[in-house]
Amino acid sequence: MMSDIRVYGADWCGLTRRLREYLTNARFDYDYFDIDRDEVAQRFVHAANDGDRRFPLVVVEQQVVLEPTIAVLHRLLEEHAISPRSRQPSLRGAR
Repeated sequence: MMSDIRVYGADWCGLTRRLREYLTNARFDYDYFDIDRDEVAQRFVHAANDGDRRFPLVVVEQQVVLEPTIAVLHRLLEEHAISPRSRQPSLRGAR
């Protein structure tokens, strides 16, 4: 099943890395597509950008956002009521 958050970018792209780091550290589930390794993802990015290769491109539910900042992505996730996965309770001190 596809996640509500999909990130299209390249491993070498600093903005892609920062967005993925934010999502991972904030514990959001997302799918990542490296357009250098995934031809279908590359075609999607080209189609969404009138033939240009601009990224990262993020899809939240069905909304496509090109090159969002972390603040824009955070606001978009709030607008769509997408929450991070819950943290596991600590077992320290349990007997």
